[in-house]
Amino acid sequence: MKRNISVATLASTYRTSAQKRIADGRYTAAALFICSLIFWGAGALFDTTVEAKYLPTWVLQLFADCNVYLYRFVSLLFSLLTAFLMASYVILERRVSWQLSMLMFVTAAAFNVLPDASAFFTMLLPVVVMGLLFRCDASGNIVHELYALFAITASFALFFPQITILLPLLLLYPAMGGKLSPKAFFASLLGVATPLWVAVALIYLFPSLYSFADYLKVFFATLWQQPRVVLSPAMLLMFVAEFVVALPAMVHFFVTASIGRTYLRRRMIFCIVSNVVLWLAGWLLPEFLVLFFIWRLPVYSLLSAYVFSALPPKFSNAYIILSLLLWTTSIVIGIWIG
Repeated sequence: MKRNISVATLASTYRTSAQKRIADGRYTAAALFICSLIFWGAGALFDTTVEAKYLPTWVLQLFADCNVYLYRFVSLLFSLLTAFLMASYVILERRVSWQLSMLMFVTAAAFNVLPDASAFFTMLLPVVVMGLLFRCDASGNIVHELYALFAITASFALFFPQITILLPLLLLYPAMGGKLSPKAFFASLLGVATPLWVAVALIYLFPSLYSFADYLKVFFATLWQQPRVVLSPAMLLMFVAEFVVALPAMVHFFVTASIGRTYLRRRMIFCIVSNVVLWLAGWLLPEFLVLFFIWRLPVYSLLSAYVFSALPPKFSNAYIILSLLLWTTSIVIGIWIG
């Protein structure tokens, strides 16, 4: 009887402490999502300039006569789709309902203060690649899975060459699981080569597509250019907000064993490594600093869902409020100063 009372008391205490934690709040997801919609609307009203810098020429022609507000609405839909996909992946043992809303919130902050909206079209691609990579866990034929994964990623790279930075990382995940056999490795190389062969054949058959090859030449030429890193006050504050959450989350993950299942921990490690690689690549290639920052936002929402839910209630509440204040301040500064 005493044991039953003790268990009931502990359960009641846990429920009480959970209710006091913002990360476990009933309305946290709704509040973040509503705020994100407000911030997206503010960005459309106060900053109507769109510089489609990361899109290929043929895509730019499609958007040449597009209304700027329609362009922003489509970008919002892409961000929402990215958030749904990222939140659907099973990486954390504890499902966090507001992870989707957190990603929408931070993309709204970045969207409102950055001049380039087209990067949000490409933010979906790494998340899709990540989902295809995680399918290897349940696949009985890793060779076919890796061939398809690298073929799809290489196809994306024909239109958005920046995604080639993820190709070496895609070999890391099966290697961590002991599934990267020589046959699987050569299948991945064949997957990379297949879209290239198809592209060369199409250019040979249709010489009018040669301008597509010129686009790739221009891209790889820019890799040798090293422009100076210039951060606006709002952008600098967003980097601080990202760093404040990402670094403690990584440290907490590696010093604790909160994720017990092997494949879940392997997925988390892959997300952390890809996040660090994109961070380093952004500083080594300042031309793509903003683009790689936006690509890191889905992993940021994952790290937020992990660390805010793992910390004690009082510390977690102060932590999440500080993070949201930093992002909100970046939005205000971006709209006010530009």
